[in-house]
Amino acid sequence: MTIHRYRRELAHPLADTAIQPYVLRTFRSRADVPALHALLQDSYAARGASLGPCDQWWQILSSDPEFDVRLVFLAETPAGALAAAGIAWNSGFVKDLAVAPAYRRQGLGTALMAHICRTFERQGAHAVDLKVEAGNQAAIALYEAMGMRRVETVAA
Repeated sequence: MTIHRYRRELAHPLADTAIQPYVLRTFRSRADVPALHALLQDSYAARGASLGPCDQWWQILSSDPEFDVRLVFLAETPAGALAAAGIAWNSGFVKDLAVAPAYRRQGLGTALMAHICRTFERQGAHAVDLKVEAGNQAAIALYEAMGMRRVETVAA
C-alpha cells in the first residue's frame, strides 16, 4: 500500500464553509464515543481495516499524548445523527476524517477540514498535515481542492 502525506500551509486562511442543515460541534462527553466509533469503524472497514472494540479503541485514542478532546469535531444532522467526524492530534495532524456514505458529496468533509485548519491557525500553527492512501481518490481530490499539497509518498 502506498501512503501520501499532504500538507496545507496556513498562511492563507480558509473561509467559513456553511453546512446547513448540519451542525458542527466539538466532542461533548463519553456519550459521543459509540457513534464516533461506529462511523470511523465503517470508514476503516471499507479499506479492509478495523479499529477494534469501542472501549479498547477509546482507551488507546484518549490516552495518546497527541490527543486533545477539543480537537474532536462532529457534524450532526438536525435529528442528532452523526454524519461526519474529524479527529486531529495536537501537533497539527489530522488523524481521521470520515463522512458517512449517506451524507457524502454535501460539503461536510470540506467544512470539517476548513474548521480543523482554522482551529490550528488560531493556535498559531503554520501547517496542517495528514496521510491518505494513494487509492483514495475522493479524499485526495478534497484535500487538493482545499489547497493541500503532497509532500511525501511512502510504501506502507
